[in-house]
Amino acid sequence: MIIGLLAAHTVYSQVPDTLTLKMCYAQAVSRYPAAAQVPLLNSASEIQQKKLNANYLPQVQINGQASYQSDVTKVDVVIPPFYIPPPVDVSVSPSPLYTPVPPKDQYKITMDVYQVIYDGGITNKQKRIDMSGYEIEKQKVEIELFRLKENINSVFFNIILLQENEKLLAVLHNEINNKLADVITAVKFGTALASDRDVLKAELIRVEQQIDETKIQRNAFIKVLAELISEELPGNIVLELPGMQIGSIAFDPVRPELKLYDMQKIRLEESKELITSTWMPKLSGFGQLGYGNPGLNFLEDKWTPFYIVGARLNWQIWNWNQKKKDKQILGLHQNIIDTQRETFDKNLAIALEQNIADISKYEKLIQRDREIIVLRVSIAKTASSRFDNGVITSSDFVSRVNEEAQAKLNLEMHKIQLAKAQVDYLTTLGKL
Repeated sequence: MIIGLLAAHTVYSQVPDTLTLKMCYAQAVSRYPAAAQVPLLNSASEIQQKKLNANYLPQVQINGQASYQSDVTKVDVVIPPFYIPPPVDVSVSPSPLYTPVPPKDQYKITMDVYQVIYDGGITNKQKRIDMSGYEIEKQKVEIELFRLKENINSVFFNIILLQENEKLLAVLHNEINNKLADVITAVKFGTALASDRDVLKAELIRVEQQIDETKIQRNAFIKVLAELISEELPGNIVLELPGMQIGSIAFDPVRPELKLYDMQKIRLEESKELITSTWMPKLSGFGQLGYGNPGLNFLEDKWTPFYIVGARLNWQIWNWNQKKKDKQILGLHQNIIDTQRETFDKNLAIALEQNIADISKYEKLIQRDREIIVLRVSIAKTASSRFDNGVITSSDFVSRVNEEAQAKLNLEMHKIQLAKAQVDYLTTLGKL
């Protein structure tokens, strides 16, 4: 998912005149600092896997040692000579031979080779656990990017709401301004009161004030959106209202948090398997090539080469149930994750029910808005005609026009809120 969105960066590198919600998602994810963690995590995982693979390779060490000891092993045994030449003087006895004594100063340098033949599957389990750990870290990045989308949703729809509000205020401003022009002419000819002109002027200023306020708020939200997607946005950018069809969407949440819970449980299960592997016997081979004084014959006081080869078997058959307790601890951590997931599922169900209720509410409000607008338009037209004929005051006319504008604003606002509720529903499901 992240890689696909990163690739989309080149597509949206130039901001178009109209910006969609999905464009914002792609741009935000491609440039969000957290997304840069993914290739770093992949590289770290590859290095760690290579490091663990080295467990299967021979381990070679060069060792040197020099020592002096206060005493050595001695055996006081007289060894008779195998051949004693006849004495020249029969009165002189032959000298006896004694067991050699090893030197007190000893020196050796060795090259030691150690090769794992069978480690009980420990290295393989460690590789799987390590891979799971990096996948969990990448999934946490996915969750962070998902929350970024939620922030974009809020800002995006606020901008659209202000965008539509600005359009309706512009229409209202134009309508009042046209009516003001007619009233000014009527005042000149004495067919209208100056107070009617002043009422319309005051209303026109009020509408201009609302337009200015709306523009300021919209520009502020555009700056926030620009920061979220890491892209400069012009003040006249137009955001497209997304049209979502949720009728065929299955109620099957695919939130990244759910996947994280599964991955965490799998990693704990793999840790249990690693503990089992530590119970297995380990077989290794070793060799030593050296040169020392003395060599393997410690009674020989001279520098000699030597070598040793062999195999070693290790099997810990009892550890006072420590490994069993380690498994019990991991099992408890799995239970904790289960409770965390149950809590998340419960909160997710509550949020989805609220989204569904909002969608139903705004659909009904939109239906009523359309009925109200038909009536308000008719009332405003009648009020305009009656004002032109001097039947009602300018204040009454302004009230009727504002009621029409408010009715239209309510419709647009509810349309936007419906679209946001639909987007929130899909976001809550994790399908955007």
